[in-house]
Amino acid sequence: MQFDHLVIFVADLDSAINDFTDLGFNVTRGGSHGLTENALIIFANQSYIELLALKPFYTNPLMAIANRLGILQWQSERKGSLYCRLLRWVNGDVGPVDCCVRVTDLEATLERWKEGGLDILNSETFARERTDGEIVRWHLGGVKNHRLPILLQDITALDQRVPLADAVHANQGAELREVQFALADSGVARDMASRFLGAKSGADNPLMVGDVKISFAEQSVQGKLCLSIAYPGKQVKQLDIGKAYGLSIKLVPALS
Repeated sequence: MQFDHLVIFVADLDSAINDFTDLGFNVTRGGSHGLTENALIIFANQSYIELLALKPFYTNPLMAIANRLGILQWQSERKGSLYCRLLRWVNGDVGPVDCCVRVTDLEATLERWKEGGLDILNSETFARERTDGEIVRWHLGGVKNHRLPILLQDITALDQRVPLADAVHANQGAELREVQFALADSGVARDMASRFLGAKSGADNPLMVGDVKISFAEQSVQGKLCLSIAYPGKQVKQLDIGKAYGLSIKLVPALS
């Protein structure tokens, strides 16, 4: 497993791109898939932040009413589809909504989760048309429980979906080092992650998903998610949370 990306839902993609550019990131337009469009902030370990917005048609009053009434959610839950979780991304407030972990065998991973007592949602296949017209494809699978990430398996090459050429930032951010979740039930979430993400954790064994550390803390006013990104500087830098849509981002010395 490898931590793949964090999803940030935004009301207006252009505004979000400008805000994260002001924070010193190189923001790459990812293209469109279905009812959404996105932009990516890619790091050197091929993890990234996804800025996700609804296309203009889906923000019209009728679609908004249908979404708020839960009609789309109800339809997807009837089918036991992963869409019942994905629709929650665009049915609430802006800010961090979910994360994805990359696997090489989605079916085998989901089977292990099922054997562990989890209710598995029906997996789905997705595609995104990049701005250059190239199509990238992947599978998503997972469970309703938001304490666990969505699982992703690439169909097309990873480099097509997450191009490393774009992983150069004015603020010198390099690799995503740590993702910290602030939750009311942080202990439960930590135990579940340790059990199902296949990584040992404890005082001497931090929970690692690939090369990214996953940690948990009690809820605070700082935000429900905190990212630590390695950079070549000597001092920890806290970026403006107001421009990061509730995401707390720290640049930390690469050698620390």
